[in-house]
Amino acid sequence: MSLASAKYSLEEAETNITVNAKGIAHVEESVSYAFDGHYIDIHRELKALPGESIRNVEAQCSDKACTLKVERIPEGYIVIGKLPDPTPEKVTLFVSYDCYGVVKVYRDVSEFSYKLWGGKWEKPLKSFKGNVKLPMKNESELKYWIHPAAYTQEVHIEDNVISLRTGAIPSTQWYEIKAIFSRIESPNPNFVQIDNTKGLKETLAVEKVYQQKTLILDDLYRKTVLFAFFVLAFPLLIYLRYGREEKIDYKETYERKPPSDAKPAVVNAIISGRMGISKIEGFTATFMDLANRNYISLRNLKPEDTDSLSTPEPESKNFMIELVNDEIYSEPNENLFELEDFEKDVLYLLKAHAFERNVSWEKFKKDLENGTDFYRFINAWNRKVEAHIEFDKLFQSTGNKYMNFFSRSILLAAIVYYILISGIFPSNVFPLASKINVLTSLIGIFGFVMIRCSGTFITIFGRWTPEGNLYYKQWDNFKKYLTDLSALKEYSPESIKIWDSYVVYAASLGVAKENLQNMALVVPSDQLEESHFYPISYNYNRSNRSGYDSSSYSCGNVSSSSYSVDINLEDNINRSGDLNRENNVNGSSGGGDASK
Repeated sequence: MSLASAKYSLEEAETNITVNAKGIAHVEESVSYAFDGHYIDIHRELKALPGESIRNVEAQCSDKACTLKVERIPEGYIVIGKLPDPTPEKVTLFVSYDCYGVVKVYRDVSEFSYKLWGGKWEKPLKSFKGNVKLPMKNESELKYWIHPAAYTQEVHIEDNVISLRTGAIPSTQWYEIKAIFSRIESPNPNFVQIDNTKGLKETLAVEKVYQQKTLILDDLYRKTVLFAFFVLAFPLLIYLRYGREEKIDYKETYERKPPSDAKPAVVNAIISGRMGISKIEGFTATFMDLANRNYISLRNLKPEDTDSLSTPEPESKNFMIELVNDEIYSEPNENLFELEDFEKDVLYLLKAHAFERNVSWEKFKKDLENGTDFYRFINAWNRKVEAHIEFDKLFQSTGNKYMNFFSRSILLAAIVYYILISGIFPSNVFPLASKINVLTSLIGIFGFVMIRCSGTFITIFGRWTPEGNLYYKQWDNFKKYLTDLSALKEYSPESIKIWDSYVVYAASLGVAKENLQNMALVVPSDQLEESHFYPISYNYNRSNRSGYDSSSYSCGNVSSSSYSVDINLEDNINRSGDLNRENNVNGSSGGGDASK
């Protein structure tokens, strides 16, 4: 017993056993404690197994450091030593007793089996020494085994005495010896257990199985270590074989025009998405593209529009969306032949939420946040976008597929292997099994992490084809151009119409805010008002005018310190749920650095 802050350790222990000619074992034990803090007492339980009994128990502490008493318990005795205050730093408890029935006499041999160190200690033992003297005339008749053998550091026999020494023995672990020696003549059932069968052959068979398991376990441990190194090396091998990009002859710093006329959602899926699956920015970019192509229009809110809002916010960055194209209200829908199926879906989604062809941006977002309809919509929408992409021509995911298969295989193998090792080789009998289980657990955790983060590793273990590498780098350089104010000033788009098309691609590349900020700084005010996206700029600027500073404006345009845009659906809708299951499960995009 102790205070909560107190600590103790088991420094060393020694057990000396002498078995006399009658088969009675006299046991002398010592256990050395080291204390840090205040302890009330120490105790040592002496329990006899069925058929055994303990007698003549005596005990004492080193330097008379404690007051001892011995009490009977159902299985044997308990020795309790009351410690003084203050508690000594070191105390050794000495216990001696006689053990009857610990020797079993067969028709052919005698057997002595004894736990030199019990298995209920809550602290590890730093070292152990033991001596066992047996009544025999010839040492050649002696056969002995120590379990678990892994703890033994030294053992030898001299003058009928088996002497042994161990290193540390973990907590709750036991250490025992079993010995076969010449049969005791005229055994007395009051002193020993008598078994009228032949015991040598059976004992040798049991120990042979134990030895075979020990050898098998040693071999398994070595193979497990080698396999752990292989598991760590395999990702590197996959990267070297399938992950390194092929060099291409492309050295441009910027692309000042869109590299192709690809749909914004397609660009988003390839450059920012995961394995050709669009992110939510692809949906936003498609919405903006419809505005740029005059299928919808964006305008500032009128007073009557503000009054009709359910939750008006004076400082809101809101604007009105108008469905200006009559073709979406007419039949057949083939009149919208210029639009792809996923573009029509966005138009029809706006129609479903519009009242008299109008819907405010804030209301539209709130409608999407409610329920799970948009979750199902966006996943179906992603599949339609994906159908327009031949991603395999741009990106080779062979290495990533191999890593996914490998990760799942080692996780399953680790689970099965752990169960088999634990069942066949109990760790309390085979301590080496614990080390194997630790290694196996680490291998399984590695496999689980690789599976969980597989999306993150797509561009590590996969690679762009030369065509895809060029595609990626060109669009990435266009993205740099859209966000570089100095480049935009030097090589400004020729008209507001071109600016608007660039804003759409900026949204698909995830840099709409930065691009619109730069646009406000470069484009003159009168031209900026002609932009399809001017209402977004206007409302955001109005909500921040209270902090007006003349230094914040240049040529009548909003500076980057006061200008932004609230068109990112992912900043608002994703709070209510995971809209893009394929993208968000792995928590990463599939773009990455094409140059690795």
